[in-house]
Amino acid sequence: MIALVLAALVAPFHGVFVSPVAGGAAIVRANPITNMLPAGAYRMRLEGSAPFKPGTGVDGLLDRSTTPWTLHEAIPAAPFTPGLPQQGRVESVDVGKPLPSAQLVTQDGAIVDLGRAYRGKTVLLSFAFTRCPDKDVCPAISSKFTQVQRALDPKHFAILEITLDPPYDSPAVLRAYGAQYEQDPRVWTLLTGTGTTIQRVLDEFGINSLQVNDADFIHNDKLFIVEPTGRVAYVIETAGWDPQGVIAEARSVAGMASNPIERFKLSLIASVVALCGGSQFAGVVLLELGLFFIILIAVVAGLWSVASVLWGAKSEGR
Repeated sequence: MIALVLAALVAPFHGVFVSPVAGGAAIVRANPITNMLPAGAYRMRLEGSAPFKPGTGVDGLLDRSTTPWTLHEAIPAAPFTPGLPQQGRVESVDVGKPLPSAQLVTQDGAIVDLGRAYRGKTVLLSFAFTRCPDKDVCPAISSKFTQVQRALDPKHFAILEITLDPPYDSPAVLRAYGAQYEQDPRVWTLLTGTGTTIQRVLDEFGINSLQVNDADFIHNDKLFIVEPTGRVAYVIETAGWDPQGVIAEARSVAGMASNPIERFKLSLIASVVALCGGSQFAGVVLLELGLFFIILIAVVAGLWSVASVLWGAKSEGR
């Protein structure tokens, strides 16, 4: 297995094997790695168990700190293709299930294993992509994580945001995106990976991702809260969660004192929002209307009860 951190130059890679060359290296025609590597033909050493034929697609983790460059965990692979999750081929991640093993790359070019790197911490895990044009989805999730990170101790908590767009979201792009949201890397990590790995992770977590155009995807939203043991404790199936409620639920999962009212609101609002098709505004409005009518009914019932008592007393006095 690769060491957890190789170098700041490590990035997910996809290309096409061209030909072997002397010294155990090969020429590979690379797809661009956004803001890190232009498209072109490069000499590199492929570390993997599979033999390659000219014209074969290849995924791997590119380390440019070696001479020649090294492509770790090189495997034959087609280009990344978003779509509906094929959960029949993987073990689905849900409440009570452990986080799967997956070699992902952080915004700083560090390689981490999703299933092991965050053991001992309570984890908040969600999905997004940096080019998302819908301010109510990915930008909203990241903005809420900006608030959440300030309330969580990095010693006990970790926030993970995995990209849905690995061909574009390189470590360099994720680093710039994190800066927009005042990301504190001690607690909040942005993750990318090879197309092969991200496709499998999306299948495992049940994330739909349908490509609208070159820069946009339609996808569902889930927030996973994971116990320090590495098992999922709570799943919120909407982007319309409330930061204070998530903070309270995360503290509860971590075995710390938390606000039970905020946890109740989180559960209630998330359920209503999900019924409203993911619209947080509509969900909160409906919830508030529901509470208003409940209070109104209680007040009317109380007044009716008082009026009945007074009417009965008046009748007896006649």
